[in-house]
Amino acid sequence: MSSSISYKDVKKTFTGSQVVHALKKVSFKIEPGELFCLLGPSGCGKTTLLRCTAGLESLTSGRIFYDETDVTTIPPFRRNIGMVFQSFALYPHMNVFENVAYGLRVRGVDESTVKSKVTQIMDLVGLPDVLERNPSPTALSGGQQQRVAVARALVYDPQILLLDEPLANLDAKLRRHMRAEIRRIQKITNVTTIFVTHDQEEAMAIGDRLAIMRDGLIEQIGSSDEIYHNPNNAFVSNFIGKMNFFSGQITSTQGERYTVKLGKEDYTMSFTPKVAPDVAVSEGDRVTVGFRPEHLKIKPVSTNGEMQGRVRIIQHLGQVIRYEVVIEEQGQERTIEIDMLGLVRGVGEGDLIAIEFPEQVGFLFAEGGED
Repeated sequence: MSSSISYKDVKKTFTGSQVVHALKKVSFKIEPGELFCLLGPSGCGKTTLLRCTAGLESLTSGRIFYDETDVTTIPPFRRNIGMVFQSFALYPHMNVFENVAYGLRVRGVDESTVKSKVTQIMDLVGLPDVLERNPSPTALSGGQQQRVAVARALVYDPQILLLDEPLANLDAKLRRHMRAEIRRIQKITNVTTIFVTHDQEEAMAIGDRLAIMRDGLIEQIGSSDEIYHNPNNAFVSNFIGKMNFFSGQITSTQGERYTVKLGKEDYTMSFTPKVAPDVAVSEGDRVTVGFRPEHLKIKPVSTNGEMQGRVRIIQHLGQVIRYEVVIEEQGQERTIEIDMLGLVRGVGEGDLIAIEFPEQVGFLFAEGGED
């Protein structure tokens, strides 16, 4: 039966030659049966939070609950959890059957039930043929090993499944296939699952909800659609999807419409953006303006006062053509990305172009905070 997971003011500090505050008063709840992704850059605290959830790390302060049970001080072997590691951690001296059956044997399950449960779970992960051959895991492909590791974690019906970057060692094509398989298996079993990754595309594809972490804090929790279209701040917006940032100053406001002076002093634009919660919107305020690559357009350079840039690279990405454009802002050069549905006639690498800004989309963030 699925369980909820609740975090109450969870803190974790590592001491040594330097004190590291890995988790800083983290509080939120994961619902029963939810596939929840912890996402963030290296060192943000996501793996530490997963290990604390499993009981592999003790908390400095705070509490963790499975449903209404406080498990903060309960050791891992007394928690009914399944865990899949980045390295799969399969036993090379055991065949596939014994690897999957290991958790059942430790729990003293009778042999007939072991055979039935292993057969059932190997069917679920799509490997009945592998079970029939029953080789050592070393004879399997990376994707097969990963599914055996998932089967081993699920075979004893855990309350909670914890996945620590389980797809990191697979190639790109296999990763796309396996993330769909993990979501399929999770939805069939309905086990509450935490999936840790630093890959935004992976998290958006697999998770019911995501938590974006930075420096031991939760920056935002929501579905991939909610976070992509309504990010709380510049950091979140650039971690879920790509965001082009421009330094700006508000010159006037009229209802939900803002006129902003961008980068170069002679370029002013007017638009109706989504405004982040932490933004001041008074006339004269410095802000960061954000546009997704698909929001912007390029055209051959004109003399109508548009912001200008120079095409550095043109990439054909299938559904879109990505133009990497170098612009000058406050005396420094930097690169933005613009996605077009097709090639722009008359524009090649090295050419000077004009950038068109939309009027009905975009974001206003507090100044700075992109990193």
